[in-house]
Amino acid sequence: MVIKARDILTSIGEVIYDWQASGDQLRWSSNAAEVMQANVVASCPTGQAFADRVTPDTIGARYRSIFGSGRTDNGSGVPFECIYCLAPNGFESEVRLWVEESGRWFAGSDGRAERVHGIMRVVNERHHREQRQRFLSQFDELTGLYNRSIFLDQLSQNLECRAQSDQVSCYLVAHIDNFRVVNEAYGFDIADQVIREVAGRISRRLRDGDLVGRISGTKFGLLINNCSEAEMAATAERFLEATRDDLIQTDVGPVHVTMTMGGVYLGKDVPDLRTAEVCALDALDRAKHHNRGSFRSFNAVPFALDEREKTIKMADEVISCLNDRRIDLAFQPIVEAQSGEPAYYEVLMRVDDQEGNAIPAATFVDFAEQLGLAAMLDHRILEMTLDVLFSYPEARLSINVSPDVAMDKDWNAYLQARVANYPDVAERLVVEITEKAAIRNMEGAIAFVQSLRSLGAKVAIDDFGAGYTSFRNLQRLDVNLVKIDGSFVQDIDTNAQNRAFVRMFSELAKELEIEVVAEWVETEQVAQVLSSMDVAYYQGYHYGKASKDLPWAKAGDHSLVV
Repeated sequence: MVIKARDILTSIGEVIYDWQASGDQLRWSSNAAEVMQANVVASCPTGQAFADRVTPDTIGARYRSIFGSGRTDNGSGVPFECIYCLAPNGFESEVRLWVEESGRWFAGSDGRAERVHGIMRVVNERHHREQRQRFLSQFDELTGLYNRSIFLDQLSQNLECRAQSDQVSCYLVAHIDNFRVVNEAYGFDIADQVIREVAGRISRRLRDGDLVGRISGTKFGLLINNCSEAEMAATAERFLEATRDDLIQTDVGPVHVTMTMGGVYLGKDVPDLRTAEVCALDALDRAKHHNRGSFRSFNAVPFALDEREKTIKMADEVISCLNDRRIDLAFQPIVEAQSGEPAYYEVLMRVDDQEGNAIPAATFVDFAEQLGLAAMLDHRILEMTLDVLFSYPEARLSINVSPDVAMDKDWNAYLQARVANYPDVAERLVVEITEKAAIRNMEGAIAFVQSLRSLGAKVAIDDFGAGYTSFRNLQRLDVNLVKIDGSFVQDIDTNAQNRAFVRMFSELAKELEIEVVAEWVETEQVAQVLSSMDVAYYQGYHYGKASKDLPWAKAGDHSLVV
């Protein structure tokens, strides 16, 4: 029996092609029409004709994989692989195929792709989910850009290869300005449309060999090759114009946003990825403080070497602490006002550097937020807190969450997965959100509170009074507890105005059936003044500092293995 190559390719759903840049000629294997469910030999005789049938939301991924990988041809070609969606019969047809394409491109004399050949495989339904997940492991689902990990890996490779080449390059970070206003005014669906359009505008201004990735919610990283330090500002301006000069059309009408950018020239003073990240983000922060919608170069605004090294070291500590799971929990008692006995404990973070020196928690959190790692930190604290609650039925704990955790589907999904079938655990958990964060996104905060309460957990508003106090908003949130900001409490025995505020608020909270926690109760005098008010709980050094010891553990057992 003679087995034909055509039959083998057709049986496994694969098509071979060859593309020549000269004349834009695209040649197909003879089984193309059968596999691709369309006469692509006739309808797609050129690379452009084929590209016109790739759906707009995925064509960027294909283009970047083949023409925008940032890699160079050393004579043997450059391999590539991508997944995208194809409309083989045109967009007027409902037929859509997910296509996995792999091959190799060869450069011409100008360094650009002169010839491409490869294999296209139609991904069937059985493999659809697997291939889709593979796509998402490399690309951001919303924008189609490289995701953070893949982009930073490409940037790291670029830094490592500089010693073997004379290539000059820059790393730029672009941030969409005042994006929270877009979220609040138009909602998340429109905000997603804005992010997607900004990503597209950036992509269309890239040159061959440049890279872009979405490195956090509203930040994009750009690796610009063949760009000197002197050319950075002009290069950045090309991208700033992408949003500044034209309105973004959305389902609710035109929206105007701008970007601010910071960048660093990848010279000998930037030896590694962490340095590149810290320097570019420092330049971005300086640009924001100078003038939103502008660009600042790191080297154009130098700061002391010791400050930079300290910043880089701190950034490394954040990464290593999370990777090495070197984060500990400490527990500060929150006592019942009448009895003075602990009602529950607030979970606080304790971190030591690699030399064993304590890192201030606020500093650690600040750097985690700068590096886009706040979500990872929130996940770790939640995981450790739930481990304590499951291990010790006597434990009752409260945790603080970052402002954006309400929008973190993974955080919510993890909590649901662990406590949905354990109501006894959920009812011993209090989640604290700040008043400022709630007001900034009231609708999202309301939904977040409802989801937590539906599990049986309690919700507290932290630092109440430190922001734009609104009793109406407090009523809408439907929380269980409110923690009065400590600045109103610590001198209540000598400050008549603060005493009046706490008394008024505690009486109102009682009418709303919300329990009040007074923070920063540091003296017996303050506790005595509070005893005449409708305050349910006290928290402060007068009743105990945070300790790593577990109050519920048996004698001699003051550690938890997690």
